[in-house]
Amino acid sequence: MSSLCKSSLWIKITMQLLLVLSLLFGYAYCQVDVHGHDLNVLVAKGFARLDTNKDGILETNEYEAVLKVDDTDGDGTITCDEYVAHSSASKTIALQIFTAFDPDHDCSLTHAEALSLLTKMDQTGDGQVSEHEFEHFYLQLLKQLGHVDHGHQVVG
Repeated sequence: MSSLCKSSLWIKITMQLLLVLSLLFGYAYCQVDVHGHDLNVLVAKGFARLDTNKDGILETNEYEAVLKVDDTDGDGTITCDEYVAHSSASKTIALQIFTAFDPDHDCSLTHAEALSLLTKMDQTGDGQVSEHEFEHFYLQLLKQLGHVDHGHQVVG
């Protein structure tokens, strides 16, 4: 093989390797959606959207009212598409969260199924969810889904 052919082959292999590495680096870089403070902002936005009377406590009537608004077609269920459309999270994370909520994996939550989440968030059992309880619930869920490392970084 001539040195020109070897050189061309080496350049081609090097370019392919660089392309693969840049794609892998780009993929890894794009996996990080939210960091530290931004995670707090994301959770705070979600809580603020649900806490319609802005008293710092999420009550059942507020949650039910938001469920009715999010149920765009009014059929009594929240579909994955409806959830994603109203979520503060990226589409990927929102779909994974919804799947974790969906007990029968039919891409829909009845209002009763969605209300059961409020009970899971209520750590004190007082019938109300504080912002701290809300944040704790979502942080634990994101950890289970593999999106939060020990530094409270959301990946995905």
